[in-house]
Amino acid sequence: MAAEVSTPRYNVGPGQVAALIRSVEGKAPAMDALEWGLLPFWASTSAHASRSINARSETAAEKPTFRAPFRYRRCLILADGFFEWQRLGRVSQAWRFLLEDESVFGFAGLWDYWHGPDGGLVETFSILTTEANPLVRPLHHRMPVILDPQHWEPWLDSRFHDVTALRQWLIPLASEKMKHYPVGDWVHTL
Repeated sequence: MAAEVSTPRYNVGPGQVAALIRSVEGKAPAMDALEWGLLPFWASTSAHASRSINARSETAAEKPTFRAPFRYRRCLILADGFFEWQRLGRVSQAWRFLLEDESVFGFAGLWDYWHGPDGGLVETFSILTTEANPLVRPLHHRMPVILDPQHWEPWLDSRFHDVTALRQWLIPLASEKMKHYPVGDWVHTL
């Protein structure tokens, strides 16, 4: 899988493999590549319909799909931007959102594993969302959580279980720290 994420991509879609940082069983955080669309460990099948690409930060700690990952299997999905689409009649205009300084950041995420009937291991992730900031809100009422770097270390520590503290970090990034611009139709090509 590492080869699949070694080349930067302009757009990553659900079902594709993406680069992330995670800690497994108390080990030091490390880079890895997992499939986007969380399949919970308790799922009876690997059907794509049962996969969740996003998780609401306000309720993830209580929902059966995300409860265990929220406490024990958190990750940072590496990115330098994300897209939202604006409906203009019969046409959609894509907008790219990124940090003002255009640096790489980490989306707060959750990962899980699933053992298939053949014994194979499938590891997947979901991105946490929060209410949109004023920059994103005209296009969508939600946005991905861009986690403040000061919280990366405890977020990745699978031994840290303070749900109240974890939730406090899952807030919209300030609009002043971001910018956006329209992009062409080619963004639909993953």
